[in-house]
Amino acid sequence: MSESVMLNKEKDMSESVMLNKENDMSESVMATDKEKDASESARCGRKLPLWLGLLLLLVVAGLLAPLIYFAVRANSEACLDGLRAQTECQGLNQHLQRQLHQAQEVLHQKEAEAATCEQTVVTLRDSLKKEQARVEELQGELATLNQQLQDAWERLRRQSETSRNNASSCWSFLFVVIAVLVVSALLT
Repeated sequence: MSESVMLNKEKDMSESVMLNKENDMSESVMATDKEKDASESARCGRKLPLWLGLLLLLVVAGLLAPLIYFAVRANSEACLDGLRAQTECQGLNQHLQRQLHQAQEVLHQKEAEAATCEQTVVTLRDSLKKEQARVEELQGELATLNQQLQDAWERLRRQSETSRNNASSCWSFLFVVIAVLVVSALLT
């Protein structure tokens, strides 16, 4: 008997725990249902006026119509062709900008080379002017030396003539002396 009493007690306890759990769950479900009913009744208590609803509907329709029109227009063939053309133009523009940049770099290099060449030309002109001045100086010295040579040549020619005249005078004198000696020897 005691076993059956114990079984009954255990059974009663299990049932009591189960009932307590069910009561707790039903109370929480009821609380949730009560909260939903309260929020629904609060919303129902504040109904949206019909004119405001229609106005909102018109505004949404007014905004939706241009949006649909724009979407259709944006996906049209002409618009897509325009986008393709714009992309192609941007690519071409970038290509041309690269070419322009390269051309500007080449131009800067050529300008630097031209500046170097101009500096070389200036240096060569200065050297040429110095050389021309030196040539003029040497030509002046050459003219002076030529004049001195001509003067010396003229003196030498005169001395030569004078020497010939002196030599002839000397021979004449010698001839006279010999003649005088011969005549005097003949006379003696």
